[in-house]
Amino acid sequence: MPRRFFRHVSSGYLRKERPVYLKPFDALLAHPTFLSVSRRSVAGAIWIGLFIALLPLPGQTLIALALALLLRVNVPIAALTTWATNPITIGPIFYYEYTLGRLILDIPPQPFAIELSWEWVSNSFVTIGKPLLLGCFIAATIVASSAYVLVSVIWRLIIAARFRRRHRRDDTSTPSR
Repeated sequence: MPRRFFRHVSSGYLRKERPVYLKPFDALLAHPTFLSVSRRSVAGAIWIGLFIALLPLPGQTLIALALALLLRVNVPIAALTTWATNPITIGPIFYYEYTLGRLILDIPPQPFAIELSWEWVSNSFVTIGKPLLLGCFIAATIVASSAYVLVSVIWRLIIAARFRRRHRRDDTSTPSR
């Protein structure tokens, strides 16, 4: 099921129906592993995408694309999973990560008032930067690794169920002697 879905999604690219804006990258994207739909490639791409998504970095999608190309995993899935953080989810996620870092570093809660100025950003980063970055790194590692294991296990269970079903059909269709 997952393989069939991802093959269907990437089949247009494999048939050379590429959008015009991807033409300059044809030589780079010609490698078969970049659109590969294997357990390792998809799980690795999800790991990269979620790990980068949970870090406070600009250009998360571009960073995930570069890492996916470097580690030879599914490029579109790595890019798509970075979108787990978006303007709606980023606030609660970063608050949780800040709280996690604050608890690990044993820092008391700081009073917080939002101002829209560069001075406020630089001053508040001095006080909340360390716990936020630590919490982001820990949460990104745990969430991405859990997703990797979950995707791998679900993929294996689907393959095993399909194998059992196929062999059950073969056993019932063969007449016994």
